[in-house]
Amino acid sequence: MVSQRTAATRVLLVENEGPIRRFLVTTLESEGHEVFEAATAVEGETLAGNRRIDVFLIDLGLPDRDGVELIGQLRA
Repeated sequence: MVSQRTAATRVLLVENEGPIRRFLVTTLESEGHEVFEAATAVEGETLAGNRRIDVFLIDLGLPDRDGVELIGQLRA
């Protein structure tokens, strides 16, 4: 019997608080997700532009831009 391996969900996490980011990365990776992390909106935009992302988790209170603004830019 051949087992089929499904591709991991690719998550972009944009969170400026280090402890929160580390907790979420650890939790998501333990569930089998591939996580790309960014501390700022600019880093998040760069990562989103270079990869196929399935799920975005974005802090609304980022230091360099409002998270809602970043969501709008990623959707565009």
